[in-house]
Order: sequence, then structure tokens, then C-alpha cells
Amino acid sequence: MATLTYTVFSLGEAQLHQLHTGNGKLFVMGEVAVELFQESPTAFLQELRKNKLPKLQSANRDVLHTVAELHLPVESSANSQGVCLLPASTVETVLIDKRRMELVQPFKLALLKLASQEAARLMAAGEYELALPVALDAVQQGQALFKPAPALQLFPLYLLAAQANLGLRRAKQCEDFLALASWLAMKEPGLTTSIMKSQLSRLYGQLYAFQSKHAEALHAFAEDVYYCSLEYGPEDVRTSLGYYNMGKSAGDIEKSASCNDQVVAIWAATLNAVVLGLTEGGGAGRPAGAAALPVGRLQLMEVVDMLADITRTRAAALGSGHVTVGEAHLVTALALIQLEERARASEELEAAAATFGSDDAERMRLVDMGRIMLKALG
Repeated sequence: MATLTYTVFSLGEAQLHQLHTGNGKLFVMGEVAVELFQESPTAFLQELRKNKLPKLQSANRDVLHTVAELHLPVESSANSQGVCLLPASTVETVLIDKRRMELVQPFKLALLKLASQEAARLMAAGEYELALPVALDAVQQGQALFKPAPALQLFPLYLLAAQANLGLRRAKQCEDFLALASWLAMKEPGLTTSIMKSQLSRLYGQLYAFQSKHAEALHAFAEDVYYCSLEYGPEDVRTSLGYYNMGKSAGDIEKSASCNDQVVAIWAATLNAVVLGLTEGGGAGRPAGAAALPVGRLQLMEVVDMLADITRTRAAALGSGHVTVGEAHLVTALALIQLEERARASEELEAAAATFGSDDAERMRLVDMGRIMLKALG
């Protein structure tokens, strides 16, 4: 027996568990009865049967094990017939029937948030085929929730759908959802934040790059950098992806190299502080690890790929022994240390050391500090 994955979310003072079963994501009827309506699960089940509402009786061992492990209330017949599980639509219907209208909107919003998070998680893992239907379902939920007038709350849902379509190389569908998001932004300019504009510009840039519209892509990525800079500053790591994308679309070796230089410089300063505990001038600052990195693990893994690509680009243009190639190796190593990827970090550190040479004292000092931090990981 295995414990099923489940999602926990709150409705007022109540807390529900949504189990991820082989039949979909379902709520335990007994918990719904007790938490939302303060009724006995057995009486509540009889009412569901009377009204012929959709439900599922499950004797699946993993379901029963998870319900028992979470100590969730169940109906009296559960031991012989299994537990009753409810789809979200049934829970919503019962909330309306029992006049719990104050919980209907929060329930819908919670489901919408979960669908959005699931779509984003799948896309971060590169599972675009799985992400697209989840993203489209989130759009439908949002449109139903915020009707009759289109609301700015639909903006991130349209971007999710656009990104999922682009991941499947469906340019027309991507463009359609970006157009919907753009219309909402133009409709509510005072409520559209710089981050929202940045996200929209970035996706347009990715779409244009896919369509080989290089001038349009470069312009869109420049807008992304502009709006990110307004929010975070031009030298923040969250702005660095825009510089990288500009470099990929520049169509000019020198301009591309300049953008890549900016990316490496931004990440070098940040990781020197976060991983090595150094100030901008290279002196000791806060203890290593004390500074916070404003991106998550998945994003940092993407940054490693970005820095590795810059390293290869520099090596192809300048030769593998050029000092800037070594600098890119070093920054990549620091990112990998932050991720606790020991073997790869060691490889990158030694590649940097081989490039710098023993007579480059300042850079070798950074390599040695990286080795110390790597050794501290065990």
C-alpha cells in the first residue's frame, strides 16, 4: 500500500484533502460532511444517494490507506464497501443546495489556483502535452468564475495557455491567447503591473523567435528587460533572462556577446554573495548562504542551462582557453554548488581553474573558495 498524493486547502475554518486517485482528484465524502456541514458522514451519504449526485465508492487499498493515515472521517459502511469520494462538482452543488454561498466563491478560487499551479508545474518539467488540458481547464474555470465581463484575473491564465501551446509548437493558438492577455492589459492599464507586462513581452519574444521573426523577438525581449528593470532593477537575476534572450535574437556577434556578458556579470555578483559570502568588491560580507536567492530550484536549474550555453558560445567564438570562458565555468559551478550538484560543480570548478592558471591569483581565490564550499557539502 502507498500513500496517495493529496492537496490540502482551506475554506473558512474548514480544511479539506483532495486525493489524487487513478479516477481523478477527489474529496473524501466524510470529511466534506464533517468539515463543511457538521453532519455525520452516514447521514450525508444517504442524502447524496437520495439526490443522485455524482460520487465514487472506492475500495482501492491506497485510497483506504491514505484516508486512514490522515485520520479522515468516513461513513459507517466504509469497512465493508469502501469510502465514498466526491468530485469537485458535487461538493460545489451541495454547497449551493445547503445555502453555504459564502464558501462557493472561495471553493472555486481554490480549485482554480490548484489547476494553475499544476499546469505551471507540468510545464516546468517539460510535460507540455499534460499541461495543455490543465491550462485550458483553468481558463474555462476562470471565464466561468469572472463572467460576465472579462477580468484582469484571467491574464495569468491566458499566459499559461499561451505557454503550453507554444511548448507544443502551436503558434496560432499561442498567439490567440497572447492577444486575449494583451487586450485585458490594455483594458486595465492602471492595474497591469510591470511584472505582468514583462511576462507578456517575454512570451511574445519566444513566439516571434519560434516564428523566426528575429527583429520582433529582439524588440519584445528588450521590453521584457525594461519592465523587469522597473520592478527589480537592471542588475537583478530576474532581469538576466531577458538579456540572455536578447543575445539569442541579436543576430550580431558583438551585441550577443555584450548581452551574455551582462548575464554572467549579474549571476557572478549574486552567487559570489549567496554561495561565497562576498561583497560586490570581493571582500568578505555576510556568511556564505546568508543572502537570499530570489529564484527557486527549478528556475536555478534553467539558469545552469543558460550559463552552460553561454560558456559554449564563448568557447566557440574565443577558444576554450579564453579567460571569459573560465569565468562562465566558475559562475556555473557556483550555481551548481547552490543546487548541491557536487559532481558537476567540481567539473566546472576544475574547468575554470584550468582556464585561469595559477598566476591569476584573484580568480583562483574564487575557485579555491568554491572548492571549500563544495567540500563543506560533504
